[in-house]
Amino acid sequence: MDTGSILVLGILGGGFVLGVWFILVRRDAALEVRQGMVADGLRAPVKGSSFSSARSEFERKLLMIEAERRRRNLSGGSITLIQQEPQPVAVAEEPVVETPPPETEEEPALDDEEESEEEMLERRRLRDEEWARRSEEEERRRLEEEEAALAEQQERLKKEQEEQAERDRVAAEKAAEEARLNAERDAAAQAERDAEEAARQAELAAAEEQRLAEIRAAQEKEALERREAASRALEELRARLEREGARSSDVQVSLMWNNYNDLDLHVVCPSGERIHGGNRKSACNGELDVDANVRPDSRKPVENVVWPEGEAPAGTYQVFVHYYKKHKKRRSKDPTKFQVIANAYGDLMEYGGELTFGEEIQLVCTFNVPTMEERERIKRDLEEQVRRAESGEISASQIIADEATPKQVEFGDLVDEIESEIADLPEDDGSGVPPAPSLD
Repeated sequence: MDTGSILVLGILGGGFVLGVWFILVRRDAALEVRQGMVADGLRAPVKGSSFSSARSEFERKLLMIEAERRRRNLSGGSITLIQQEPQPVAVAEEPVVETPPPETEEEPALDDEEESEEEMLERRRLRDEEWARRSEEEERRRLEEEEAALAEQQERLKKEQEEQAERDRVAAEKAAEEARLNAERDAAAQAERDAEEAARQAELAAAEEQRLAEIRAAQEKEALERREAASRALEELRARLEREGARSSDVQVSLMWNNYNDLDLHVVCPSGERIHGGNRKSACNGELDVDANVRPDSRKPVENVVWPEGEAPAGTYQVFVHYYKKHKKRRSKDPTKFQVIANAYGDLMEYGGELTFGEEIQLVCTFNVPTMEERERIKRDLEEQVRRAESGEISASQIIADEATPKQVEFGDLVDEIESEIADLPEDDGSGVPPAPSLD
């Protein structure tokens, strides 16, 4: 331990010793006076009440009473005991009213010598019995009052519980009724929404059905117009094909235009192979047998792609027209209008368009060629229609217009049979079907 710590401990210890000496030795020191102490210090306690002193005092008084009783017994007198007042019993909730000790009639004063100890004890016993009886009555009355108050309180609590149960029942019934009404309103609203949605869906379905029907009608009308236009253009096409020595078959595509410019016909087969001027014959036996106006030779040119009879593969064909070259020759102005006539196993369709030099190649149409089984069925249907036409059951125009009839118009005998009937039809009869477009 260092010197500073020793010095501090020495100072503190000296102060403590000095304080103790000052308290014990100096009698004139000013001390705080408390109960049990005097101003002289801690050595002289103040006389006060304690359990031991109270007990000693009680024993002393008992000895005095016993000595007085013996003296009275010896002298024939009586002794008067100090009657302690009964302590009131604490009762829950209601204070107990102290009942004063029963009043006794004044007894004639007797000398201590004349009243015997037995009489004094009898009188005290009677008085104690009266006091006990009244105390019992008061206790009984208090208990009855407490029981009545408790019964009243229990009755009140029971009534409150019943009232609360009734309120809860009414509230529960009200909540259940509100929930039922809300459920009914929700169900009605949902039913209304479902009905509106069903009506809306029905309207949409009807509108969609009408739209599809209109589309089908428009497609059918367009197909009919194209077939009639192809029929009207058939004579000119046959003349140009005969002039060029081109072939005809059950599947072929022909292109016509009316100036000296060079348009090229391109046909994409179902296999994906393209037939055109640079690839005139395909692996599926399709052939471009006429390639017109490589030089400005004709003002009424034609190009033709054809397959041998019955050998065209089934599937989808695409037809394109390309403006390959513009020849500077009289009356060869742009745009150049053209016609494409496609024969898909006897179903003739005519398509028109126009191109200006420099424009990209144009997709004109697509068509499907049926399988061999379908071709046999179509052939049988066509033979039946020809038989009915020959027998007079139906006219050739009705055959063409009948939607249930396969639209088979070949380049052979059937065309010759019905051509005379449709040749006399006016160009525009007001039916809404336009005539074939002019190629001039």
